[in-house]
Amino acid sequence: MNNDVFAGQWRQMRGSLKSWWGKLSDDDLERVGGEKDKLVGLLQERYGQTRDEAEREVDRRLNEYGAGGIVSNLKATATEYGSTVSSRAGEAAQRLSSSVESARSYFQEKSVDELTTDLLALIRKHPVPACLVGLGIGYLFAKSTVRSSRRYLSD
Repeated sequence: MNNDVFAGQWRQMRGSLKSWWGKLSDDDLERVGGEKDKLVGLLQERYGQTRDEAEREVDRRLNEYGAGGIVSNLKATATEYGSTVSSRAGEAAQRLSSSVESARSYFQEKSVDELTTDLLALIRKHPVPACLVGLGIGYLFAKSTVRSSRRYLSD
């Protein structure tokens, strides 16, 4: 992990740093402020390591964090998206249920004459979409009758 990435992820890494190196206080981490060299120097001081040992330890931990951090970030993002999708699916299901209930009660309360009047008003209000729906229904009807007549003729 290079110095720029280290500095950019500093706030997120502070908890991991404290778990790795328990002798570091919040004030110590505040002084380091995302600078890798300062962290190496602080580890030398607190743990009595040589500069090379401290650098190797920091690099090893940061590489572990980088690999694990990416995976944990992906997991967190996937979990967040999953909960968002789940809640939106629940909302959509609730709306669909409400719409179906509304349609059911509409058809139960209306007589055939009232339904016909409402349908004619809808066709007059939206003639082009009504024609397209009619053409689609006609196409599906024709297609189903052709299939059934082919089965009838082949038997």
